Amino acid sequence: MAPTVKRSVAVMIFRGDRILSTRRSELDDEFPGIWGLPAGTRRGVETVHDVIKRIGIEKLGVTLVPIRKINSGVQERANYRLEMELWEASMEGEPVYPEWQWADLTIFRSGSAAGSLCCELAIKSESRVR
Repeated sequence: MAPTVKRSVAVMIFRGDRILSTRRSELDDEFPGIWGLPAGTRRGVETVHDVIKRIGIEKLGVTLVPIRKINSGVQERANYRLEMELWEASMEGEPVYPEWQWADLTIFRSGSAAGSLCCELAIKSESRVR
């Protein structure tokens, strides 16, 4: 039987040389307490741009505008296959997410080491980021 496939999108939002980082809840089922990027999984016929807009509205309480695709990757997880695209987006508004900060790429190292694909893609994209 073929594994379930989740098609997800993570966004990098820049302020100067800093990136918007969000901290996952301690109750997160895969990466509790890890600092990473805002992300979402595609639903039905949603496009990547739809997902980015939904991440802005539902997760951050802001308006996100897609700019460009930075990277993509695939990861086999215990119960599914994760296919993720990493996009740059611009942001209008101030996030209402419980824990967030402007940080440099080093904040994603522990998430990458723990197996977070968005963190891994962010670090691997360093030369393409700016």
